[in-house]
Amino acid sequence: MTDSQPVVALPLPTKGVDPRVVLSTSLEAAPGVFAVLVGSGVSMSAGIPTGWNVALDLIRRIARAEGVTDPEAQEHPEEWWASIGRGEPRYDDLVAALGLTDAARQAILRRYFDPSPEQGGPIGPSLAHRALASLVASGRVRVIITTNFDRLMERALDDAGVAAQVISSDSAVRGMTPLVHAQATVLKVSGDYATLGQRNARAELAAYPACWRRVLGRIFDDYGLVVIGWSSDYDVALAETLRGAASRKYPAFWTTLHGHLREPARRLVAQRGASLIDTYGADEFLPDIVARVDRIHSIASRKAQASVLPMARYSPDHAAPQGWSNLPLLMVRTVVEIGPALRDDVGKLRSDVRDRLLQALADAALTSRLQRLAQVQAVRASGNGLPVAADELDSWRPTPDAYQSADRAHYRLGGDAASGVSGLISVSPMGYPGGASINVTIDAGFSIASPLQLGEVAALLRDALLLVANKIPESLVDFLPPDAAVTLAELHLFASDQDGNLGYRPNDLGERVDLSQLGPPTRKVGTSMRYATTITSRPDDAGAGELVLRALDDMALDGGFLGAGSGVAALRSDLGLPVNGGD
Repeated sequence: MTDSQPVVALPLPTKGVDPRVVLSTSLEAAPGVFAVLVGSGVSMSAGIPTGWNVALDLIRRIARAEGVTDPEAQEHPEEWWASIGRGEPRYDDLVAALGLTDAARQAILRRYFDPSPEQGGPIGPSLAHRALASLVASGRVRVIITTNFDRLMERALDDAGVAAQVISSDSAVRGMTPLVHAQATVLKVSGDYATLGQRNARAELAAYPACWRRVLGRIFDDYGLVVIGWSSDYDVALAETLRGAASRKYPAFWTTLHGHLREPARRLVAQRGASLIDTYGADEFLPDIVARVDRIHSIASRKAQASVLPMARYSPDHAAPQGWSNLPLLMVRTVVEIGPALRDDVGKLRSDVRDRLLQALADAALTSRLQRLAQVQAVRASGNGLPVAADELDSWRPTPDAYQSADRAHYRLGGDAASGVSGLISVSPMGYPGGASINVTIDAGFSIASPLQLGEVAALLRDALLLVANKIPESLVDFLPPDAAVTLAELHLFASDQDGNLGYRPNDLGERVDLSQLGPPTRKVGTSMRYATTITSRPDDAGAGELVLRALDDMALDGGFLGAGSGVAALRSDLGLPVNGGD
């Protein structure tokens, strides 16, 4: 199997540092590089008996079947077993003695792992199972090794929405998907109670087939390890495979229950160099690790959040942009920078790249929204005399008289902004010949009589942001360097009091956008509002909506709307966001 993975630097266990802190930090810093080995301690709190408890119950059953009336056989079965000369009461030996065939063993074990309602069933996953499943669902753990026969881990994963491959037989090992290509893998090294072929007897647990040794050896070499609720007493082959792991790319952590650790496990801990973590049980330990990881993730997310920039670099000015003969009465501008994009690393805007760019524009929600707005305004125009030609917005075309080249692209939707609804997009390099980025700007222009509703403006900004930060970079994949990413976003509302040709006209944002839901402003709104922020990743629909809400909230505050919070929050439904959501 070709399932090796790159080595990631992790915080190593340090003297005096709580190993829980090191483990949780490692899980957050390098998700997917730890395997978790779980033993009977993880299922015990759910009501699944340990192998020892099963052994004691089997002795009681044997005593009853043999007609033994000595109360010691029921009260202290292990002592009675030893007193009659039958040796150490080992779970594996008892199961082997009672169930001479696989089918007989399965029938014996079912009552312990899948009891009927009359026997107290069904048994559900424990807190530990569900916590571990959440670590898998978040991608922090991808491999689970278990010695348990029950199916509680699989049920917890199903409930968490994880499609795990479950490996419990030799044939399944040979046909398994490589670990790095599976969302999650559960390796049931002792088998499954509901299928034939469990490993119960001492001889079965002493040696594994070669296919199992290979996959386990690879895991113990390539992954860090977290051991929970496993004593290693009976699973000789598993312990030997762990002991024989040639390399240890990542650290190991071994949990104890109230500080107790049996000698076989103690030797493995020393040989592996594992950090001991004392616990009150798996139901305490795993939820605690999940909570720690979530806290670390929350802190890291806050630190990585986009920061608002004090100045905008791409504000519209009072000259008409290339492709428009006039400044529209309202301009809605959305800009992103994509970089690094040094000249030598940038491709060319060849015809196939431009075709993909045009297709992205044709498919964009922003284009459909502009076309719908143009149609609505065309109907209104019949009553107010403004000439609006909705049919001009059928497709994006090369911008008239714009400079097109191997690294510049300009396209226009609709007319020249003198009336109606129109749009411009430009893709151009910035900062050459030194450091550089690619600038993508979309301007939506509205020279219409009726002011736009604030919800419509929010949706325009959201759709434009998704287009310039997501779809356009995807269409330019052969033009942009492989490591280029969106690093900056700006949103602008501009209602210029000039027409773009040195002519003055009365105009302000309050006439072009209905801002009434923001409450009364403390001063005249003016002609522009702007928002600039760093950006750390391409936003999805919800992320773009949240960014637009933050932008409008900041714009409103800067514009003198001191009580705009509830008005901005009311826009959540316009953007399809949870009404109680937000940061």
